[in-house]
Amino acid sequence: MSDTVNQPTYKRQRFLLSFVRQLNGGVNATDLQKLVFLNTMAGDSNFYEFVPYKYGSYSFQLAEDLDILRKNGFVSFEHAPQSAGNKIRAIGHYVQEYPRYRIATERGDTLIRKAYRAYPYYAINSEITGRLFRGEELAGFNSNKQAYAQTEQVLFTIGYEGKGIEAFINTLLQNDVRLLCDVRKNPLSRKFGFSKGKLEHITHTVGIKYAHIPGLGIESEKRSLLETPDDYRRLFVDYRMTLPDRAQFLEEVYSLLRQNTRVALMCFELEPEMCHRHVVRDYIVKTHQVRSVDMQ
Repeated sequence: MSDTVNQPTYKRQRFLLSFVRQLNGGVNATDLQKLVFLNTMAGDSNFYEFVPYKYGSYSFQLAEDLDILRKNGFVSFEHAPQSAGNKIRAIGHYVQEYPRYRIATERGDTLIRKAYRAYPYYAINSEITGRLFRGEELAGFNSNKQAYAQTEQVLFTIGYEGKGIEAFINTLLQNDVRLLCDVRKNPLSRKFGFSKGKLEHITHTVGIKYAHIPGLGIESEKRSLLETPDDYRRLFVDYRMTLPDRAQFLEEVYSLLRQNTRVALMCFELEPEMCHRHVVRDYIVKTHQVRSVDMQ
């Protein structure tokens, strides 16, 4: 790699590489997440979105890109006994596409405190606020976390069309969704984070359960020729006629709702009326008199 002029495929990866390259002494992964987060929130970049995580703001896409950069020889992860985690350093020769960025000078707990104080929403899932703060300041963070807690039973619907995984997860967290119910027949996606294995992992790490009910899905071949609104309407009329045969799966949804209080039916399409999940929603609402909300 040292004799090759090369660069990553995606623009956001080239940004990330330029950002790491500016950190001449290297940086651990937690600090890198916070530094890019603060850079993003200041409006200096817009390549990544973030969710509240164990140590505050975190981007799953950034972590994925960082691993890709490592595998492709653009960065190294070097063991650093005196630091919290491995040091990440840029290596090799490549085109420096981006200018130098304003980067916070703080590191470690001081950096995390700075991010928490500036953007307290991203601390609601933190496991370390009790170590970082005391007294009224800690109480403020705990109160902010409780502000997102809801007790009303609600059946939500959500589609991931046009969303990154972090924006999708934030919508769930901000509505205190306890369980994500995937009603796709084949839970695969070319979008990062939305195939079953990765999605189940991500939801679990932020405290949301995941359930896949393929028996409520629609076969791909039935969707492949849809073009007009009438095509969709006919598909959903046909789908409604199959509901008696799907009774056990529909009751499974209601059982999950009773157990978890706030459940989101998930599929691809942004608008629920363009997706079969609205038929499932309508059945549950009518049969069991529950409240429903469509999330955007």
